[in-house]
Amino acid sequence: MKNPWHAWILLGGCLCGVAAPPLRAQVPPEPPQAAAPEQPDDAWITTRIRAALVPLQRDGHADVRVATAAGMVTLEGSVDSPITRDRVVELATRVWGVRGVEAQALQVAGTAPYP
Repeated sequence: MKNPWHAWILLGGCLCGVAAPPLRAQVPPEPPQAAAPEQPDDAWITTRIRAALVPLQRDGHADVRVATAAGMVTLEGSVDSPITRDRVVELATRVWGVRGVEAQALQVAGTAPYP
């Protein structure tokens, strides 16, 4: 008959890592790199600007038409004050993909065309 301690000694050695291979540091996989975002098309830019202008138009502060060509936005129509005009231009400029805003045709009601 074998020594009963023999089994316990072998089991203890395995549990303590004596017979186990050395542990290797696990490196987490790198997250997949996102592809560069595409430049939005003109219809998308126009829609986003029109959506941003809805509150001003709903309240009667602005009546603005928006056109976009190659990222260049043209604003036409009328607004009730110079502050509203500046706000309309700012909202259009903030939309992703806008390369420039042409607002000479955007007039303040009761004044001459903007220079």
